[in-house]
Amino acid sequence: MRGQDAAETRRPLAVGTLVLAFFTGCAGPPSLDRAILPGHAAAYADALERRPGDAKRAFLAWRAEQRGTSLAEAVRRDAELTADRNPFDANRDRQAVSLGAVVYRNHCARCHGSSVDGRGPDVLPDHPCKDFHAFDKRFAVTLHRGAPRAWFHKIRDGHGPIVEYPDGPSTAMPAFGDTLSNEQIWLAVTYLQSLDMYVPAASAEASQ
Repeated sequence: MRGQDAAETRRPLAVGTLVLAFFTGCAGPPSLDRAILPGHAAAYADALERRPGDAKRAFLAWRAEQRGTSLAEAVRRDAELTADRNPFDANRDRQAVSLGAVVYRNHCARCHGSSVDGRGPDVLPDHPCKDFHAFDKRFAVTLHRGAPRAWFHKIRDGHGPIVEYPDGPSTAMPAFGDTLSNEQIWLAVTYLQSLDMYVPAASAEASQ
C-alpha cells in the first residue's frame, strides 16, 4: 500500500511539473533582444531613413528591393493581403517573428512597452494597454494563436473611445492603416503570437 500511496502522490507532482514546463515554454512574446535577428533592426532603420516620415512606403520600397520587384508591384501585393488571415506562421517563420519585433519596437513600444506589458512611456493613464504576458493572453495564443484578426483590425483601424492627443483627436488606440502597410501590421501581429519555445535567442542562432 505504501508503494501505491507514494505513486499516487508522485503522479500529481509529475503532472504539475509538466504543466509548468509547458506554460514556461509558451511564455511570450519573447523579449525584443531575443526575437530580433542580426541585421533586421539596422536594415529597417536604413529603410526608414531613406523615406523619412513615410514608414509604409519606406517598408514597401525595402521589400521591393529585397524581392527584385518595383515599388508599384510591392504596393499591389500588399493591397492583396487579406485582413482576415495572417500570411505568416509565428511557430515556424523565425524571420517574420524577427521583423515583427522590429516593427513593434519602432511603432508600438512607446505605448505598449518594450516588454509588451502595456507600460510604455506614452501610454494613456485612463486607457491602459493590454499586458500580452497575462495568463489569459498566453493561454489563448497557446491554444489557438490568440485573436490575430481582431488585433489586425484594431491596429489598422484604431480602437477605443475618442481622446485628445497633442496632434488632434483620435481613438485611444490610434489607427495605423495610413502609417503601416498590411504586411507590417501582420508582422507585428506575428510577433504578438510568438512563443518562447519556437523562438531561439538570436545570438544562439548566429553562433550555429
